[in-house]
Amino acid sequence: MELKNKPNIIGEKKAYLPLAIGIYLNYAILGMATIIISQYGNQFQLLWHTDVKGISTVISMIGIGRLLTILFAGFLSDSLGRKVTMLIGMITQIIFLLGLFLSTNLISACIIALFMGATNSFGDTSSYPALTDAFKNHAASMNSLVKAAMSIAQFILPFVVAAQPNAKITLITMVTIIILDIVLIGLANFAPQTLVQQHPSKKFKKVARPTTSVKTKTSQPSMLIDGSLLIIVGFTLSFTFYIFSQYAPNFGSNVLKLGINSSKSLISWYAMASLISVFVTSSLVTHIKPIKLIFIYTLISFLALLQMIIIRSADGARLTAIAIGFFAAGGIWQLGLTLLSQYFPTEKGKVTGYYSFATALTFFVGPLVSSFIIDDTAAGVLHVFEIDTVITLLSLIIISILMIRNRKFSL
Repeated sequence: MELKNKPNIIGEKKAYLPLAIGIYLNYAILGMATIIISQYGNQFQLLWHTDVKGISTVISMIGIGRLLTILFAGFLSDSLGRKVTMLIGMITQIIFLLGLFLSTNLISACIIALFMGATNSFGDTSSYPALTDAFKNHAASMNSLVKAAMSIAQFILPFVVAAQPNAKITLITMVTIIILDIVLIGLANFAPQTLVQQHPSKKFKKVARPTTSVKTKTSQPSMLIDGSLLIIVGFTLSFTFYIFSQYAPNFGSNVLKLGINSSKSLISWYAMASLISVFVTSSLVTHIKPIKLIFIYTLISFLALLQMIIIRSADGARLTAIAIGFFAAGGIWQLGLTLLSQYFPTEKGKVTGYYSFATALTFFVGPLVSSFIIDDTAAGVLHVFEIDTVITLLSLIIISILMIRNRKFSL
């Protein structure tokens, strides 16, 4: 089967190009959908008869939706196929976007937000494997472009909001694009999803076991210690950039007293830096060990957040937006997953599931905790960012421990 594929590799790339375009377009809309509630926060408050606490509660429900569906979505992707799972995710996204402006109260908005969580689950468990299947030799770069598509879209959205203040028109436009994308995905060719790839991994396990038994226990990572710490880092790293992306506009308007457009533009700086980081980080990781890069990135993120809550200036907030976008949201999460996979190569599927579950937990816990603290006052918003800074410091402490332990591993 592989011998047949090799002569036609150029033809295959052309054959799977519509699939890649469809996935990137889908994630561009997904990137916008992730922050659209906060971008049109004032309109949704009026529509749902709530306040900023209610908005935060709705955002937290996205995390619950992801938690409830992430494991099931992975099973569905393997059993029913990538295309079916991907289309399910796109349909749930349409339900979410339409439901945002059809909801007339907080309860209905919270229910609708669950569908966005499902969209994340079905999208991730189908899109990444589909790209990996279709572009085996360039899987890493093709997958990194998913993040690039989201970053570009999140950079553009604040300008869209400024040009089109009516949320309903923006939402309908997004739905229209998804419907067209569904047609593209439906017609696109998907790489064969066979079980052949599983057999070599089983053989690898049998070969790898004798080599690991020869090494001393101290030369190998411990699932109990290193695995658990990295999974926790999956939560804390996500917390840093997710909370910033959701509440940066609130910081601009309530703490810095900036205008609405200036406050929302912080997300554009954040997204632009995130996009640049995708490409820079993918290059740096070939020269610097992932654990060292994670430490450097987290340290800079912590210092940036710290200066933002202490100095409290517009320029400082923009600088922090750039720093968080580049050093926290541009690929550090993927580096953590890469390191986890290197630590436990024979259990990639299991540890990836744990790592993703911890991240999904962020999307629920972060906004939920914030909903009890945040209000329309400067003090309330500051408390949210103080928590974000503390969680980032926790990341730094855990990564420092992992760095010390990493020195004695023979990988």
